Amino acid sequence: MQKIIPVLSFPVMFAASPVMAMQAMDEASMAAVAGQSGITIETSTLNPDGDFLTTGEIRYTEEDKDGQGDDYVSIDSLKLRTYQTDVNGNFAGVDTFRTDIDVDAGGNVSIRTSDVDTLDLELGAVSFSGRTLFGAVRFSMWEFVGSSYLETVLLNSADGAKVGFRSVMEEGSGLTYQFDEDNVTFSSDIVFLPADGESTFRSEVFLTGDNDQLKLELGETSGSFEIKNISLLDAAGNNIFGTNNFGDVGYANLGVDTGYFTIRGNPDADTDGILGEINTDLTVGNLFYRTGGQRLNLNNVRLNTNGEMTYTLDFIDTGYTSGVDISLSDLSDLDLTIGAVNFSAGDGSGATASMGSYAVENLNLNGDSINLQLYTLPGAGSEGMQMDLTMAGTTDFDLTITDDDDGSGNPQPQLTAQVVINNFSLSQTIDQTEKGLHVGIVDQSMDLNINRIRMGDGSTQQGQTGRIVMNNISLQPGSYFRVEPLR
Repeated sequence: MQKIIPVLSFPVMFAASPVMAMQAMDEASMAAVAGQSGITIETSTLNPDGDFLTTGEIRYTEEDKDGQGDDYVSIDSLKLRTYQTDVNGNFAGVDTFRTDIDVDAGGNVSIRTSDVDTLDLELGAVSFSGRTLFGAVRFSMWEFVGSSYLETVLLNSADGAKVGFRSVMEEGSGLTYQFDEDNVTFSSDIVFLPADGESTFRSEVFLTGDNDQLKLELGETSGSFEIKNISLLDAAGNNIFGTNNFGDVGYANLGVDTGYFTIRGNPDADTDGILGEINTDLTVGNLFYRTGGQRLNLNNVRLNTNGEMTYTLDFIDTGYTSGVDISLSDLSDLDLTIGAVNFSAGDGSGATASMGSYAVENLNLNGDSINLQLYTLPGAGSEGMQMDLTMAGTTDFDLTITDDDDGSGNPQPQLTAQVVINNFSLSQTIDQTEKGLHVGIVDQSMDLNINRIRMGDGSTQQGQTGRIVMNNISLQPGSYFRVEPLR
């Protein structure tokens, strides 16, 4: 799932914020650290509500190289606070937390923040070039159980500047994530769980830089990250659908052989935005969707780009709507495989036999690109977004569906085919409403060929070999999907 890099950099902010008070250490405390390297800072907030960092508008403005005017993304405000809660989660007073700054024998600097009771991060309205996408975003009631901590590490690397961000959470730690749109709030609870035999959930990323670019690398992730109780709330904070919600999603045990993306300015003299490369070879031990005490499991999910693909990102403003334009190119051999699919109880126990494995391999854009535009909805006061996705030209991949291994050692039955998509185009609106998540179709079209269909055991093909051709596949403009919890 996602890593919140600004949150992971909180230790640096904690150590430097001018609106907090340092606490004197008594003689016993000083004696306990005598002879040790580094320093410890105990900090208490002065504000009675726990506020220790607030800002006005935060704005990133893109360099105007195309002469079309300034495009920007902005956040109306930011508030960060730390406080104590009682057993019922109610505010119980300001917090005192600890920051340890240490230098090890290798010259690496560690800034670790611990003894945090509860943390809140609140962002104001998020806008593209003055048009609102979300009304507000909140990471609330982040509870740090036991010895949980956030750490920033400045690594003494021969390759240049390298900064690590690490989050270590004991079981029971978690937070509430919410964002507002048109007086409806999306709400979910995020929970960190350690892997079997471990005591903490651990996640880390690394940021490096050289003369012309930044590089963000994925590090170790051990344990489970769950997004629970996905709900829509009304303006009063009540669940629109009563006791029903959209269920839970999560992942466990992310293994990374390769995982990074680079960031630099677009070198084209007449093009705004940034450009970089993405390279991934990662495996997720378990992805799941849970509802009603039962869950669907996707096990051993692997994504491999087999080298770097190129992306560009540019903020855009059409005059009546604004947003971001993203493109992916140089993609010729992407693989996505799912090792097994099964059902289980909500905690993962009692899993059924697998329904087989699934693979999309050798995905090739054949020299073209995937283009994605995310826009704010037009009209004064409108929130939500429109998504336009196109894959011009021809995109093809190999599809393999293999039956569950029966343990015999013999090849298993499988279905294979080559899938060819021509001129794919999709335009839709996405809006959260009091009736649920509304997905409206603006336009959708493509041609689809399924070639070289084969069925057999992988060695001796059985059944027929043929192809399916479907031209001018489209969805009627004005159609829509509405997603709501099962009633």
